[in-house]
Amino acid sequence: MLAKTDILNVLKKYGYNSLNRAPFLYQDKKKFGIYFVWPHKHYGSLERVLFFKTLDDVEEAVYKYWWFINNKNKYPISVQFDDYETKYPSITYTYQNQPLTIQEMKNFQSDSFYLENPKNVLKIKELLRTANILILVLEAKIQEQNSTYAKGQELKDTYQKLKKDYNTKLNLYKNETEEDIEVLEDLESEEDKSHDVIENLKNELESLHTTLEIQDFINTILSYLFTIETDTNAIQNAYLVKRYPYEIQDLQKKNAILDEALLRKKKLLKSKQDPFSEIASVDRLSPCKKIMAVTDYVLKEKERIQRKYSALENVRENVLGDYLVGYDKLNIELTPLIHSDEALEFTKEDLLATLKNNFKELLEKEQSACYIATSFLRDCLNLLFDYKADTALNIQDVITKLTEDNKIHLFKEAYTILDDYRNVKIRVKYFSIIKMKTFSSFMLSLVDTIKILKNIKQPLSKSFYAYYFDDNKEIVSLYLKNIMTLQKENSYIAQFMPNALVFYSPLSIARQLDIVNDIELIERESDGIFMLKSLVDIKKTQDKKVVTYYEKEKTKKKGCLTVLSMKEKNKCTYYTSQIYNREDI
Repeated sequence: MLAKTDILNVLKKYGYNSLNRAPFLYQDKKKFGIYFVWPHKHYGSLERVLFFKTLDDVEEAVYKYWWFINNKNKYPISVQFDDYETKYPSITYTYQNQPLTIQEMKNFQSDSFYLENPKNVLKIKELLRTANILILVLEAKIQEQNSTYAKGQELKDTYQKLKKDYNTKLNLYKNETEEDIEVLEDLESEEDKSHDVIENLKNELESLHTTLEIQDFINTILSYLFTIETDTNAIQNAYLVKRYPYEIQDLQKKNAILDEALLRKKKLLKSKQDPFSEIASVDRLSPCKKIMAVTDYVLKEKERIQRKYSALENVRENVLGDYLVGYDKLNIELTPLIHSDEALEFTKEDLLATLKNNFKELLEKEQSACYIATSFLRDCLNLLFDYKADTALNIQDVITKLTEDNKIHLFKEAYTILDDYRNVKIRVKYFSIIKMKTFSSFMLSLVDTIKILKNIKQPLSKSFYAYYFDDNKEIVSLYLKNIMTLQKENSYIAQFMPNALVFYSPLSIARQLDIVNDIELIERESDGIFMLKSLVDIKKTQDKKVVTYYEKEKTKKKGCLTVLSMKEKNKCTYYTSQIYNREDI
């Protein structure tokens, strides 16, 4: 029987202390094992237990788990159970559907493994693309900081001049001598050597030849980017550029007050207006009072940047640059993603990057149609699909039928919301194809939306996996993440085959539900992906996989956390289906 200390020593060897994150020590009476949490490609986080006969078995299991966790986002590696309902499955790790031995895992980390693999050249191309994009990101960040400093200096000069004028006028009004000028905190600057840095990086990249060398180069740039973005001086400069305009605005108001007061004083007229009271009112109503302190701003900005870079561990190397460019909305033209003829499946990151690029290429009316399909108007579109409104000869016939079926209220409510003055900007910006002149024109424009969607042709070159659980409507929402792990529901794992038509929208427009009777719209950034059932062919299989989800029930903590028992959280039945472009069938 294996001792508790033996298992703990193996866990600690790989950085696991059985304290605040899995894997944990597991105890069943006097028998010890390990409580793991495996992230599964399709089924989400699966909590399971392994027991061992020998210490070598423990060593192998922990090493394989450690290796899998550290490489699952870099390579197409997956974990498989022999049984997804039991707490105690047998575990297999696969690469390209082939089981991996522990020796293959150890060799996997060296370039020699890839030199035997024809995809090595592709891997290097992917990494070089990422490295070049990161150099552009670095260059953009440096230019942004230099521009911020220059703008800050310009604002500072304006502020100082206005402040000097203010003090002169104030002292003249009070017949006092001029006081020193109070200036906001100075902006910080260093000698600009960005051009030399960028050129040196480009030259260094040209000398790199292996995946490990390029990966190290990428990590170095990411570290440098994090350092310059979290630099306190740079963040303070950005803060001052935001604050100076309000300070300048206040001074302009105060100077105008003093100009008028001095004019009245020259005319020897006694004024009922007190300039000091007016100046105090400017200070009291100043927008500067609503601006957070510089220390709070710096702290908040550093936390935001930390979140951005922490998320990189879940982003594949070939789209690291795309992620950073998209996150900060940088004006950088991205080169096409590198694709292999052999790599027939999109990763989540590659798919999103492709969908976003495709969306940018759509016409304005096509983008608008996608916004509408992922908004609160989706239910209206689904009803129009049900009534085959796009083939109807007269929109009045459709309106009559909807009225007879007591469903027209949904459209009237939507019309009222969009016609509200508070929603005009959102309507014009995102729903440009919606016509609001009359209710009939509104209905016709929704029908046109259906026609536009059906004519968008952006087939994807590779397959990908997605989830859906409700296909009763024409517009079917797709999820790239398993959303069913906490629900006792059926879920479809769909493999979308090459050329299958998929639609994308970068945000959704929802009704404001927080305030009673408020019909104001709100924008929610989200990667909305959906399909139209009429444009695809869904081939569902009868095969199903029942997956049980467990969670810790009893634990004890004495030196380390030990799990004593597990309880079933829920079960989910997964069905698989394949989605084809209807024209390909």
